[in-house]
Amino acid sequence: MNHTMNLRVLSLLAIMLSFSMVAPLLVAWLLHEDIRPFVHAMLVGGGMGGALFFATRQARTELHARDGILIVGLGWTMTTVLAGLPFVFGGWMGWIDSWFETASGFTTTGASILTDVEILPKSQLFWRSEIQWLGGMGILLLAIAILPFLGVGGMEIMKAEVPGPTKDRLVPRVASTARILWVLYTGITIANILVYMGSGMDFLEATDHAFTTLATGGFSTRNLSLAAFSPAAQWWCTFFMFVSGANFLLHYRLLYRRDLAIFSDPELKTYAGIVIISSTLIGIVLMFEQNKTLELAMRHAYFNVVSVMTTTGFANDDFAQWPLFLQAILLNLMVIGGMAGSTAGGIKVVRLVMIWELFLNILDRLMTPRRLTLPKYAGASIPPEVMEGSLIMVVVFLFVMLLSVIVLTAVGLDFTTAFSASLACIANVGPGIAKVGPIENYAFIHDAGKLLLTVTMIAGRLELFTVLILFFPRFWKGH
Repeated sequence: MNHTMNLRVLSLLAIMLSFSMVAPLLVAWLLHEDIRPFVHAMLVGGGMGGALFFATRQARTELHARDGILIVGLGWTMTTVLAGLPFVFGGWMGWIDSWFETASGFTTTGASILTDVEILPKSQLFWRSEIQWLGGMGILLLAIAILPFLGVGGMEIMKAEVPGPTKDRLVPRVASTARILWVLYTGITIANILVYMGSGMDFLEATDHAFTTLATGGFSTRNLSLAAFSPAAQWWCTFFMFVSGANFLLHYRLLYRRDLAIFSDPELKTYAGIVIISSTLIGIVLMFEQNKTLELAMRHAYFNVVSVMTTTGFANDDFAQWPLFLQAILLNLMVIGGMAGSTAGGIKVVRLVMIWELFLNILDRLMTPRRLTLPKYAGASIPPEVMEGSLIMVVVFLFVMLLSVIVLTAVGLDFTTAFSASLACIANVGPGIAKVGPIENYAFIHDAGKLLLTVTMIAGRLELFTVLILFFPRFWKGH
């Protein structure tokens, strides 16, 4: 491995993170809030990054697969620690709580230890939203966009950070792909800000919520989350959460190439179908079980189904008070998650589609043993390594989640809360049920449990293997 170049990329990441604190610093200055937490955090992060960048100026530029994995694993750990410095320096959180909160932010999980989010200064709330926006598309994907400045190709980093069973490029050059994705992401964010402002939010809250909507993150500036805003804002939020849970490659094809064939994409059709069927069913039940009007029932149903399935974590109703079988539906949607290539978490719809095709293929072989066929996706045979990766991903996802449940019950959580918290964190959803429901928080959990869930959130965002491989001695023995 090229350790010197790895440190150089990490130093660039620390410098970039420090520059990103300029925005909340300006918010603090304009609103006459304390700017010192951001100044001190920028000095620490920028100073460390600058020193490392200078010390590694003679580094060889080539990166290999192991380097990409190491950079992503350490890069996400480093950024989540450094991004928590303003909260620590401002006296709002301790070290463990700040790491949990910023890891939840960067991984777009949305779990919080804050019992009253509205007591934070607006600049701190802005920073809390900004880190979700940066983490949504991937802080290292942003770095890839400028890696040619270092003379480094970014494909190995992209493979390790971007979620999904395949890593498609929009154009041949990886850096160009990263820039296009960030332009798309920024453009849709601006559109979201405008419609939120048109729905009654002021500019700052519209920006905060657009950041966390596009990132499918779920941090809000209000204790009531989106329930504090107008029905129009909630419907717009539902729309943009759905858009953010879809593959950005499809957005590129639609907006840049006017390719209407995207609407026949099997993953998109499955994703939309699950949302429509689940939301409509839940809405009908809420109408009769909780005596809600048609509009209110459908708004609560569609909003929370899309929020949970895209692993955003916003809420406009306390679904922990819904009938138990509706909560069970939501827990299953947490596992599924959004589409590959989106900002959503979960195991991804495409894996569900491929596993379903494998199931049908096995049934077909049982009925006609002499006919040898391979499972297909979008008319093409699924490569065995992709199918194998999808199956292993599901198995490891469940194994890590259950291991987390065991540890959380050992530190004092009841089984329902432990199961829900584990699932909500590994799938990067945030709110669960029981004591970590949509109107609750994670503040009461023992520090050991918070540290476990912090690592679980990062592992879930990086689709497990990028983090788990770092714990295998064989990885460090490679050349």
